Amino acid sequence: MNRIGVGVSKETDPDVAIAEVLHSAVKQAKLPKVNWVLTFFTPAHFIHAGRLHELIREQTNCDCITGCSGMGVLSVLGEISSGPGLVLMAGYTPELRPLAIAKYQELEHSAGVTQQFRETLENFGGEKPLFFFFPDVYQHQPHNFINMFNFLKNHPSVFGAGSCNDGSQETSIQFGPDIVTLNGAGGLALDGVPEFSAGVTQSCATFEEPMFITETKDDLILSLDGKPALEVFNEVANELGFSNLELAAQQLLLSFPLDPEQPVFTGEGSMARHVTRIDAASQGISTSQIVHEGGVVSFAYRNNATAEQDLQAMLSRLKNKNTNTPTFGIYFNCASRGEALYGRQNVDTQLIRETLGEFPLIGFFGGYELAQMPQGVQLYTYTGVLVLVYLENKSQNPARTA
Repeated sequence: MNRIGVGVSKETDPDVAIAEVLHSAVKQAKLPKVNWVLTFFTPAHFIHAGRLHELIREQTNCDCITGCSGMGVLSVLGEISSGPGLVLMAGYTPELRPLAIAKYQELEHSAGVTQQFRETLENFGGEKPLFFFFPDVYQHQPHNFINMFNFLKNHPSVFGAGSCNDGSQETSIQFGPDIVTLNGAGGLALDGVPEFSAGVTQSCATFEEPMFITETKDDLILSLDGKPALEVFNEVANELGFSNLELAAQQLLLSFPLDPEQPVFTGEGSMARHVTRIDAASQGISTSQIVHEGGVVSFAYRNNATAEQDLQAMLSRLKNKNTNTPTFGIYFNCASRGEALYGRQNVDTQLIRETLGEFPLIGFFGGYELAQMPQGVQLYTYTGVLVLVYLENKSQNPARTA
């Protein structure tokens, strides 16, 4: 029988913190053996990350260890968004084949991190393994990883978030089986998962009706519904009460539907992007999203009420897919959600617990989010990505993807 344990600690001392989380995750959960360990920690633990890793290896006798740093961490007990925070999940899953990974580029001309992951995952094989992925946000472009994942022969189902810190320095840490990397990438692959469900929840409310992109040039959107894009941008900014263009560009977003033929601007159906450039000469605006004439877009802004409603809708969809209690869950939350969005802590974790019940859950607050969709791995921002794994009781309507 599979067993999953979770431990949480707010202790500063690494020895005390590890003793606390392993007592809950291994001893209280009565794991006969630890097959894999997944852990997330706050920047307060950066200084002794090596000690944390060493203690986990010594005290679990497990060589399948991975995890990373985040702006904050979370568990079914709630969020830790400041100070020392450590969450750890230990798994006894004899029917699964796990693989923990952490990679970094050793030398300028040595194999890059993306290439190393491609080779490692293809050698791992399996049939559509579930893969939790947490790359550094500061030195790696997520689209490089996305392109690699979408062409792997074993077609992993990828979910994750960008590993980061609290913004005080451009540094992140990742754990591997026998390594602690700086600004690298980490991950946990699980082959043999019989069933999982996943969902994406948005933080943004769209403003008015969607518009067609009627003219583009390179990365610039020049017109929307036949009007100069910058003129439309100014009109929306004025209606929403932004005092100047610079402030509007920082907070007003563009929301792109994942499926332009059937545009949806909630849940996993849309991707929010910042305005990255305003070109007064051409009256154009640009984002990090690839744009083309005939595409659909809507202006959006972060809204706590909309975020809470969208989260509840996502959780209800997941509950309808499978009424059984998950064996465990991983929640990749945006660093701009949590208390920064709602003005109070534990909104997401409380709603998850109230809707889906009590089950082992950990996660962290990252720099962006990744989720497997039918169209391939997608890059999200200002979202929460929840993955629920079922190892015991299969539902009547099994779901392998989001």
